[in-house]
Amino acid sequence: MNSNNNSHTHFLDPLLKPRSIALVGVSPRPGSVGNDMFQVLRKGGYRGQIFLVNPNYQEIDGIACFPSLSAIPASIEMAVLSVAGHRMEELLDEAIHLKVGGVTIFDYCMIEGEKSDLLLDRLKAKAKQAGMPICGGNCMGYYNFDSNTHVSFQSPSSRQPGHIALIAHSGSIFVLPTGNDPRFRFNLVVSAGQEISTSLDQYMDFALEQPTTRVLAVFMEAIRNPQGFVAVLEKAKAKGIPVVVTKVGRTEVSAQLAATHSGAIAGNNTAYEALFKKYGVICTETLDDLMTTALVLSQGHALGQGELGYVSDSGGLRELFVDTAENYGVPFARINQATVDKLRERLPHGLEPVNPLDAAGSFTADYAQVFRDCVRYIMSDPAVAIGVFEFEARDNYIYMPEFIEIAKEVASYCDKPFFVINTFSSAMNAGIANDLMDANVPLVNGVENAVKVVRNLLKQRDMVQYRTVLEDSPANDVSLLGKWRSRIANGVQLSETESLNLLADFGIPVATPREVDSLAAALAAAETMGYPVVLKTAEPGIHHKSDVGGVKLNLTGATYVQQAYNQLRERLGPRVTIEPMVATGIELAFGMVNDPQFGPMVMVGSGGIYIEILEDRCFSLAPFDQSEALRMLDSLKTRPLLDGVRGQPAADLEQLSRTLAQFSRLAAALADVVAEIDINPLIVGANGCIAVDALIIARETAPGPQLKHSRQACEAAL
Repeated sequence: MNSNNNSHTHFLDPLLKPRSIALVGVSPRPGSVGNDMFQVLRKGGYRGQIFLVNPNYQEIDGIACFPSLSAIPASIEMAVLSVAGHRMEELLDEAIHLKVGGVTIFDYCMIEGEKSDLLLDRLKAKAKQAGMPICGGNCMGYYNFDSNTHVSFQSPSSRQPGHIALIAHSGSIFVLPTGNDPRFRFNLVVSAGQEISTSLDQYMDFALEQPTTRVLAVFMEAIRNPQGFVAVLEKAKAKGIPVVVTKVGRTEVSAQLAATHSGAIAGNNTAYEALFKKYGVICTETLDDLMTTALVLSQGHALGQGELGYVSDSGGLRELFVDTAENYGVPFARINQATVDKLRERLPHGLEPVNPLDAAGSFTADYAQVFRDCVRYIMSDPAVAIGVFEFEARDNYIYMPEFIEIAKEVASYCDKPFFVINTFSSAMNAGIANDLMDANVPLVNGVENAVKVVRNLLKQRDMVQYRTVLEDSPANDVSLLGKWRSRIANGVQLSETESLNLLADFGIPVATPREVDSLAAALAAAETMGYPVVLKTAEPGIHHKSDVGGVKLNLTGATYVQQAYNQLRERLGPRVTIEPMVATGIELAFGMVNDPQFGPMVMVGSGGIYIEILEDRCFSLAPFDQSEALRMLDSLKTRPLLDGVRGQPAADLEQLSRTLAQFSRLAAALADVVAEIDINPLIVGANGCIAVDALIIARETAPGPQLKHSRQACEAAL
């Protein structure tokens, strides 16, 4: 969009699409930041007004220089404050007074020696009060390729504008993709920095409103505005614009002091993963993965049903691709008989008409035409959703130049995602890649990069957005909710018996417990329940009973109950829980962890004493429906056991998945008062599932805005 439009449509337009820019701290000295930002803006072809501000100069490069922002005899839409920290506050005050539309700050906004009332905090407060958007501080600026507005002290390398909007916390991620290979084409690149007043989600929202945006690529360290981030993911989903994210800081464990197993195994990235899954965000692990996925998505073709179609000019490279695809779980399309017949008729003798296809025969006169036909046959097969054409090409040599034209021709008969790969990631082919991108054909270097792209696109397509509507259930009972909210909030830790009773009230099958504090009461309870029974310590503060030898199983008579009770009383105390011994089955665990940003996350995983060892679990944001519960169960390594092995009957998946969905509704309904929940083990068999141990931990503080929002959303769905 032209920067000289007479009106703005987005609140960040004055910052990211300004019609006039004041450069404060501009300098004539080559190599200085003040001079570089001036040259970058001019070199980028900026079409708006440029005002230079430096009291030490009358003019720079023939353009008048003003002593201050206030001396400029015109309105200023955006000002770049390229000054040291000790001058930043007064200049921001001046910009606010002049009603400048936005500010960009490169400096990291710290003053040496300050220990309280920090400059950065003061700038944030001033900007918030004034409602002024600020890019930075400690940022590299931004490039708006649509409006030729390059606000930075480093130029991008020469490239055509494109359809990738890249938003990055890291300045290095701002530089690396824009300063190197021109095959990556952007409409917007923003270095968010410290987010003084403009958060990641707001830049994303701006990008979603640009008609040139086909994909959002995000490199993030953290989310500072959770509600805004969720809203922008919903907006991207509604617009059909894919979001690709690399989230760094994934390995730090933030739950070391968690009381439950669920909390202990939920690292600080778990909530992000659950959030991304809910909204169909593509998660990537590296910059290469982020950018190559965004590159293919920028092609703009929707991915339909089916799998991968592959054509290669090398049998060996095909084998490498097949092995790599197997490692990443990427399936090849099963082409139909008509396609097989066409391939068989066209291929040279000895080559099999299969997908993945090696079409390289002898160098005959129609060598290239064989590939042209075979690529068309593969791409036209209804089972192929995405296509890859692999051949070796370098800028200084390509043995079959016709391959370039064959790749470009695909768009004339097919609107499926399609890209070319060079198996070698260090291939020198930027020129060929740039030429192919002119025809909207991406070229990806590296077999692993290419396979990951296909995996990412197929996975994103197959991520069914699960419903969060609360169906008719006990979680809708206002009086029941009130009863348990009051009990949980009274400050006294729930016992195991109370925890199981709460679950039962909300429709979760439980082993009927009874809490006692004497041998006589224990014996009487056992007689009433019928043998065999289980005895467990109920002393307060013992969260994980098996860790302290506090569980006695399969007690078949009064003598055994007496022995077990006496042992527990002597070591741990007189209070015990007694409950019927549940039949053996597959041990799973349900859990809930209340994330401070995104609310309650529900876990299902392998249960029993190995819950933290097997690392077999799946998290989803609560609440969710039975379909999502089934997908969670299907993701577990122990899932095959539920189908029955070695003569054991299959588990009742219908009842199990329904119970998991119901548990998610409970977790959402009590999110304002509950911090963590553990159900471990949950015994699963042919007759359904039953919880035999439970731990519910109350929240210690009042819920934050996000949890209040989650609770209101749940209640609104009743």
